[in-house]
Formats: sequence, structure tokens, C-alpha cells
Amino acid sequence: MKYFKVLSLTLFTMLFLQACDDDDDKKAEVVEAAVAPAQTPTTIVDTAIANGSFTTLVAALQATGLDATLADTASDFTVFAPTDDAFALLGQETIDALLADTETLTDILTYHVISGEVNASTAIGLAGTKVDMVNGDSLALSLDGSNLLVNTATVITTDIQTDNGIIHVIDAVLLPPADMGMPTSSIVETAIANGNFTTLVAALQATSLDTVLADESATFTVFAPTDAAFALIGEETINTLLANPDVLSNILLQHVIVDSAVDSVTAFSLNGANVETAAMTSIALQINATTDLLMFGGANIVMKDIYTTNGIIHVIDAVIVGDIDMPAPAMTLVDVAIANGNFTTLFAALQSTGLDTVLSDLDSDFTVFAPTDDAFSKLPAGTLDSLTSEQLSNILLYHVLPGEVLADGAITVAQSMENMITMANGDKASLSFVDSMLFVNGSKVSTADVMADNGVIHVLDNVLLPPAEMTTPSQNIVEVAVADPDNFSTLVTALTAAELVTTLSDEDAMFTVFAPTNAAFAAVDPDALSALLADTDALTNVLLTHVVGGATLSSLDAYAANGKMLTTASGTAIDVAIDAETGMLIIGGANVVISDIYTTNGVIHVIDSVILD
Repeated sequence: MKYFKVLSLTLFTMLFLQACDDDDDKKAEVVEAAVAPAQTPTTIVDTAIANGSFTTLVAALQATGLDATLADTASDFTVFAPTDDAFALLGQETIDALLADTETLTDILTYHVISGEVNASTAIGLAGTKVDMVNGDSLALSLDGSNLLVNTATVITTDIQTDNGIIHVIDAVLLPPADMGMPTSSIVETAIANGNFTTLVAALQATSLDTVLADESATFTVFAPTDAAFALIGEETINTLLANPDVLSNILLQHVIVDSAVDSVTAFSLNGANVETAAMTSIALQINATTDLLMFGGANIVMKDIYTTNGIIHVIDAVIVGDIDMPAPAMTLVDVAIANGNFTTLFAALQSTGLDTVLSDLDSDFTVFAPTDDAFSKLPAGTLDSLTSEQLSNILLYHVLPGEVLADGAITVAQSMENMITMANGDKASLSFVDSMLFVNGSKVSTADVMADNGVIHVLDNVLLPPAEMTTPSQNIVEVAVADPDNFSTLVTALTAAELVTTLSDEDAMFTVFAPTNAAFAAVDPDALSALLADTDALTNVLLTHVVGGATLSSLDAYAANGKMLTTASGTAIDVAIDAETGMLIIGGANVVISDIYTTNGVIHVIDSVILD
């Protein structure tokens, strides 16, 4: 019994002690549990603050109260977080203005947030699509190689996990797309009103596409080059295109997408894809990850989402020519002359009188008979310098047939009965074609049919001088000869001996006289001349061979008769020719050294030899 009590006491004591130990352990656990801190969730805002690269973002969140929203652990978010460097691209002035305008700043910040978690692999899977953001707008996801783009910003770090969402770091601040509003003007009306699209508007009008793009029943997306963009292709090319409306139309249609208003976000989502244009060509949409600009066919889109009543305009900084074959630049008559290099004197004369501008008019047609530098050098020294501007203009205009491109047809005119043309100065010129040579007055065309876009050039080897004006004469043929004994005393003696003075003094008759000078008579063999002067009948016949009765033939008439025969008062036919080298008019083998001396009963042309049978 005693043993049992001792054993019982021992067991009781052991159990008591064990119970005491168990109680102490439980107390220790309770104490430890009370001492250990509860684990705090790490939110998106906490992570941004801890990172140290998002001070501007954090300040913006705090300014708008969105830091509390993104610290809510009861919600999940995906944030595309611009770094401080990304914000710095906006400029401090812009940042300060946004911090002061919390409504706009809130719209921008919530445009960086997706409700719910979207990790990198999911985002990559959504490339080429648009996703809705917390502010109600959408943004585009696309790929640039292995890089994920959000609109035009590049994701530089992905999947920073927090307890209430995911952060993806981006290198630029995202700006929400422009609101459509209620546009009141069509695409064309908007372009006209803007003032920076005058060349585009002119091009649209030249191709009648202005009517198409003003159609309120249709929808278009237009990538519109500015005036500065058109200026890059040069005025010469622009003029060439305006002169070729079919080519210009194809180029303009490459800037248009029909039946669709493609806003900038949609365009961002098409990064790397080609779009079909109204010209039936495929043009690439590409985001330049370096500049963060969307490009259309290699041109930068510098202004996006200009909404109109019939579509959207995106402004670009270059004209998209693509694979369209460009016509050769328009070459005016002046351009051709300059390019040739043999008309420096002519060009200088045109410039000095302002006629270079006239002959550069692509809306007019001209035929220009252009003397070369060598032709001008044949003029007596100082001739051009001695001319007034008015006189020089008159001479230059005498080389121009206005309103007509007389190319191959020049020969046809030259061979016709009406082979005179009226030049730009109002005077007439004669065309003739002899021995396969085309002549204008006495000047040979050395090269014909040099074509320009506003006419044709025929190259001359002599300068044309306008015919002398016919003033009101006061002396008849004989009186003029008598008044100039230094040149015509022998002729007067011969006319007296042949009793032709009365005939050629008749005011009621008209004559053309080719009058040999004293030197011409002196060149005749003295014995032959003495015999001639002694034989009245023979002398009369010779003198009348120098006369065309019943007509006043000007030098132009004579030039027009080049290669033909003139019947003289003696009944003898004498030939008319032009010296191809000197341009001198030749009558019956004698050179005409002075032409168009008008008298009261006809005209005198002075020749340097006596016409003998």
C-alpha cells in the first residue's frame, strides 16, 4: 500500500511537472506571436517610391490623389510607368503645367493604367490590338522586333510584381488621343482653312481630287504633306507634277485610305504592317522607336487625329512618291537654252530685259529663233551695249513667234505662198527653204526643232534685225540717188544717158530698184563700161534689169523669194538667193549691202555690183 502511494505520488509529481512545462510552452508561443510584426503588402506605389526612378510619376500620383487608388490592395492594376527620364522629355515647363492642372494630369495618368493584371507574355500576345485603359481611351500594343511597344513608347522593363498588380516600365509618357468632338469642316475645307497646305490644295484642285475629298457621304484617312514637305521635292518637280495631273493624282491617292477613318491608336496597332491606299499601293506604317514617331511610307506623322466631317487628317513631313515613275522635269525654252551652253549672250539679253520670265511661262507656247553666241559675235563691237532696253527688247522679240509651236511645220510654211510670219514685236519675218536649208530672213537655221515644254527653238547662225520702219518719204527714187553723189553719181549719169530719169521720177508709178554704187560701176571693166555708156539701148536694158516695175518689194519680200526668180523691167529674170554663211541677200549675183530705202514712188536696195547679162 505504501509502495502504491509512493508510486502514485511520483506519477502525480511527474504529471504536474509536465503539465507545468506544457503550460509554459503555450505561454511562450503566445508571447512570441504577440511580439512578431504582421507582414505588410507592397503596393504599386510602394514599389515606385522604393525604386527611386519614378519621382515625377509619384509626385503626379500624389498631386492627383491617384497614389491612394494605386495603393488599394483590394484591386489589381497594370501600370505602364514612365521613368523620370521619360517625363523629362516633356520639359519642365510642361511638367509644372500638368501638376497645376490635375484634371488633365489625371486623364494622362489613368491612360497608363489597365484594370487587372496583364503580364508581359499576355501583352505580347495582344500585340497588334488595342486595349482599354482606366481613363476610357484605348492604347495600342505592338512589337518592334523583340521589344514591346505601347503606342510609340518602348517597354524597357517588364513584370515588376507587386501585391496589387504589375508594373511595366516605359521610356516615354503616353498622351491620350485627341477627342473627336463635333467637326464642322470636310477634309478639303480643313486643309484650306489651316493655311499650311496651299500646295496640297493646289494639287488636289489640279487633279479634281478636291471634289472627291470634300464628299460628305464618304470616309477617308488622309496623310497630308505640309507646304514645307512639298518644298523638299523642289519647285521644279512640283511644276512638273502639276503639268502631269495623272501622275500627280496617283501620288496624291497614295496618301489616302478610303472607307475608313484610321485614328492614331489604330495606326499604332498596325505598326509593321502595310495599308492599302486609294492608289492601290501598299504603304508601310512603322513606329520609329528612337524618335517615338509613327511613320507613314517613311514620312514622320508630326500631327495626328485632326477630325473632319468626312474623316481624319494626319500631318506628315514628306511627300510619298513611292514606286511611281516621275516624269522628267518641265524644261522651258529658257531652261533648254541655259542647258545647251551656246546661248549665254542671248540669255543675258533676255535677263536684262525681263523676257526670260516671259519665255519661262509654261502656260504659253512660243517658237524661238535663237542666235548662238557665235551669231552675236558677228555683230559690230559694242552693238549690244549701245542699245537701250527698249531697242534690245524689240530685237529679241523679233526672234519670237508667240502662241505657236512651229516645229516641222516651219518648212511647210517656208515652202508655201504665204511664207511670212508675224513676230512678237509686231514685225513680219520671211521663211524660205532652199537646198535643204531653212532660212529666217537672211539667217540660216543651223539646228531645227529643239523642243521644250512650252515651245520649240530653231538655232540661228546670225542675229535677226527688225526691218526698217517705213517713214513718210519726201523724195522719189531719182531724187534720193541725186542727193547721194558719193554713192550714186555714176548711176545718175547712166540713168540720164538712158533717158530713164523721167521714168523713175514718176510719182504715179511704183518701182523696186537695186541700185549699184559708184564702187560697183568702178568694178566693171573700164572699156566695157565706156562701151555700155555709149550704147543707149544696151545701157537701158542693163539699167532696167535692176528695176522691178509696178511693185515695192521690201527686203522681207526679197527674203521670201529666196531660191526664186524676179522678172525685171527689162524682161530679164534674175535669181534671188541668200548667202548661207553671211546671211546677205543676193540679187542677180550682187550682194544687197543696204536695204529698204523708201521713196515716194518705191524702194531702193543698194547692191555692190552691176547686174550684167
